[in-house]
Amino acid sequence: MSLIKTEESDVMAEIAKPDYLSLVNKGGSGFNVSELVTSLVASEIEPKRILQTSKLEKTENAISGIGYLNSQSAKTQINFTTISKDKFFDITSSNSSAVEVTASDETKLSNTNRTISEVSVAKNMVFELSGFTDLTTAFTASLTIDFGTWAKTSAESATATATYEAGKTYLVNSTISDGVDKTSISNDTDWSGAGDVEIGDTFTVNAGVSDTTLINSGAVITETDKFSFTDADVASNDTITFTNESVVQVAARFNSISGLSAQIIDTNGDGSSYSLIVSSDNTGAESGFKITEVSSSVAGRWATTTVPSSDTINNNFSQLARDASFKLDGIAVSRSTNSISDLIDGATVNLKSDLTGSSVIGFSRSESAIRQSINDTIFSLNEFKTEIDRLTYIDVDGDANGPLAMETAATLLKSNFKKLAVEPLKGFGSDLIYLSQLGIKTSSSGEYYLDEATFTKTLANNPEYFAVLKDANLSSNSSSATITKSQFTTVPPDTYTVTLDGAQWKLGTTNLTQENLATGGSRFSSVSYPGLIIETTERTPADFDVYIGKSFSQKIIDLMTETLDLESSLKSAEEAYKTLTVDIEARLEKLEIRETLKTDQYTEQFGLMEQSMSQFNSTKSLLENLVESWNQK
Repeated sequence: MSLIKTEESDVMAEIAKPDYLSLVNKGGSGFNVSELVTSLVASEIEPKRILQTSKLEKTENAISGIGYLNSQSAKTQINFTTISKDKFFDITSSNSSAVEVTASDETKLSNTNRTISEVSVAKNMVFELSGFTDLTTAFTASLTIDFGTWAKTSAESATATATYEAGKTYLVNSTISDGVDKTSISNDTDWSGAGDVEIGDTFTVNAGVSDTTLINSGAVITETDKFSFTDADVASNDTITFTNESVVQVAARFNSISGLSAQIIDTNGDGSSYSLIVSSDNTGAESGFKITEVSSSVAGRWATTTVPSSDTINNNFSQLARDASFKLDGIAVSRSTNSISDLIDGATVNLKSDLTGSSVIGFSRSESAIRQSINDTIFSLNEFKTEIDRLTYIDVDGDANGPLAMETAATLLKSNFKKLAVEPLKGFGSDLIYLSQLGIKTSSSGEYYLDEATFTKTLANNPEYFAVLKDANLSSNSSSATITKSQFTTVPPDTYTVTLDGAQWKLGTTNLTQENLATGGSRFSSVSYPGLIIETTERTPADFDVYIGKSFSQKIIDLMTETLDLESSLKSAEEAYKTLTVDIEARLEKLEIRETLKTDQYTEQFGLMEQSMSQFNSTKSLLENLVESWNQK
């Protein structure tokens, strides 16, 4: 055997060099042409094929390696997304059926108890337009709809009385025909009838009227419900106009009004009586609505009556809109919704039902939850590290390199991944925080592990540090400053000082635009960071710091997202390998074609040679036989 060196590289391929003497047909016409041709073609083609096959194997391994790396990156991304949603606080409610509290920003929570009591939940308005006997009768009307607040100015009573009071509304239960009593009612109330005050009539007593007794008629009136409406925006309203439309079509028109919903209910279940229920979409006192008839083919059919007992169609309030009201640690509070996120820092209060008593809300940091998140972090870090180390392994003593050993994009990813675990996390207060302070450390082999002593110490002295694992931070060291940021705004994590530099306000080195607030404070914004708003209660605040922190989980998620991006360097490398694979396969195909051509060429040449040698041997044999016959003579 001999070594033949290829022209394209230093790769040495072992090719069997033919033993031509062994190919001689000692009893025949010459060489074994088939074996000779095979050997000659192999000596030319095989070294090049070996070179290209080796290259193809490496590129295919690299493509496969990138696939493994992408798979692990996606898995790591999912793992840290899960960690970012972990909760480090246990939140309890002594009456969870009425009051529930959830964490919205655990960086602002601490171990404490709060008391919520005397709860009245916020409600939307529900109004019933009743008495529809079918779904096909046509109606024509023009309506206006205003949003605002309804208030009950008089409350229904079952007790008949002979005395009326200022501001209250009464329903007449027996005809009042006495002249003295009719005169009193006519002078003291809004009753505008003529003749007797009939059964079913209602009247509201004018303001300032002294309590008056119907001297001769007796206890023939009862107090009844009355409501008054205050328009939230007198300058605007919504309108609905329809001609010859069924209640089903009218319901669709109510549904088209922003802030309203409508549905039809079969009240008896037999198709003989229907109600159109109109509701406001939002809770809160100002979500009430008033329907006024500008014109209608059936008078009063669509109107929100102020005195339901006097409404001949029986339209009525099923529920008035109202604000939520309750006490927090004894302080009276009201909100328009039952989900309240601006009351307890870092928490959302959800009011679920009315409560006459109280509910104690407990906030406590959970060591077991924090420990689990730390262990999950260590597991995910080690999992990614093991895979990328395998893929980029360089065998200095042999030829067992990983498939991405020399791939720049993979090597850079490995470097960036390691760097994230050792660099400080900024923007979580005045101190820099390292993973090692949380107890996440590395062994001599580079594996991550939990240092129990450090973990326990930090949990006791600086438990808030653990938030850097999963929570972003947006805060300030000034109690008078409030910072908000759009989810689409990116500000590099760091500590920034807001200061007045001459006439220019600055956030660190970035210029801020200052705007005076009507409350006497200031609002600061920046062209460089649109969506970042800083408000202070002081017009000209003293210097203060703003902390903007990105969690460790989010940093890992961002790195994995960049790795999986279609424009990433790793994706570019994969495409380059795929292009190279196609090129190598084309070269191998050309080698196969050349192999066939060379085989045909050598076969033809040696065939002609064998034919010539056969003719020569035939002539030689003839001459030898002739000479032999001569010698015998």
